[in-house]
Amino acid sequence: MHLYLRSGGRLAFVLPMAALTRGQFERLRTGSFDSARIAWDEAWTMDDSVQPLFPVPSCAVFGRRRAISQRLPETVRAYSGTLPLRDAPEAMADARLRVTENAPALAVGTYEGGSAYRASFRQGATLVPRMLCLVERRSVGRLGANPSAPLVASRRSTQEKKPWKDLSEIENPVEAEFLRPVLLGESILPFRVFRVFEGVIPVNGKGDVLDAEAAANRGIDGLHGWMRKAEAVWKSNAGSGAMTLVGRWNYHNELGAQFPARIIRVVYPKSGSQPAATLLQESSAVVDETLYWAAAAGKDEARYLVAILNSEAGRARAEQYQSRGQWGARDFAKVMFNLPIPRFDQANGLHRDLAEAAADAERVAALVELPDNVKFQRARGLVRIALAAAGVAQRIDTLVARLLDG
Repeated sequence: MHLYLRSGGRLAFVLPMAALTRGQFERLRTGSFDSARIAWDEAWTMDDSVQPLFPVPSCAVFGRRRAISQRLPETVRAYSGTLPLRDAPEAMADARLRVTENAPALAVGTYEGGSAYRASFRQGATLVPRMLCLVERRSVGRLGANPSAPLVASRRSTQEKKPWKDLSEIENPVEAEFLRPVLLGESILPFRVFRVFEGVIPVNGKGDVLDAEAAANRGIDGLHGWMRKAEAVWKSNAGSGAMTLVGRWNYHNELGAQFPARIIRVVYPKSGSQPAATLLQESSAVVDETLYWAAAAGKDEARYLVAILNSEAGRARAEQYQSRGQWGARDFAKVMFNLPIPRFDQANGLHRDLAEAAADAERVAALVELPDNVKFQRARGLVRIALAAAGVAQRIDTLVARLLDG
């Protein structure tokens, strides 16, 4: 629009339905940008039933370049129904699809109200590419490793993408204080930590995020060696104009904000078909971008939140706020906090009951035997089965429903 559209010229976008509902698209919905303004005229929505079309529910938005911006309208043209084939001709689509004019826009276009806890949670650090951060320890001959600076090498994964999967690993001794547990989305089960990774985390005790030069200036030889190699790989493969490696890892201070480590934290994955959350206590683990986290004032408050975040009663109420993918509602991000979840109050009996139920759920989850090499999706399912069999899942759902129905 900025480069090619004349004043008054019309434009349209075909987008995921999330463009009408998710917070990251708010600027788009306003039509107001630094370089130009859009006055949005109309929007069309294609719900889950409009198939075959795209892998996700979609929408189309129409507007004109104007001097004054105009938000997307509060009504939409809503399409529903099935198509006989992909890329159906217009006449065929007209015959098969139902159209509702002036249908209400999706209610999740704004995030007013909800829970005060929304502001407490933030996303973890963008520790990518993984091969430059996650590591495995290497043995070093008959004398063994130096415990103060173990030899580590890139941890490789079949999920790596190009160009990283085609690159050689890097290897270097790193001071033990800069080798920390790292939690990814797959690390979290309901009420339990599952699989913990190890990573080179270049943050000192004061919370300073160190690049290779900063490590060298402080005489931290092992970290300097690792970061020098990692930064060279990043610079050669990240593309022109990319931010520095440390800039990527600490984008929006997502890494530095985790130091010093909080005594008690609540952690949950940002995506999945069902929620999973757990309490971290006295853990030095660093949380990856696939997770959201918040510090809690105590174990009771943390367990209160974990119970709500793991509940089916909460999930079912929050589903309307989720973006939808090919396999249905997937992303959680902060949508659970659109619900009226009150701040924990130790004097409130219902709040204490939720914390106690979560403590019981932790004990049940800890006793679940998980097969070797089990995938995290299956592990989460086994824990949920155990929680249901023990009756604690139903108990939590009843309590959460009472809380949310207020």
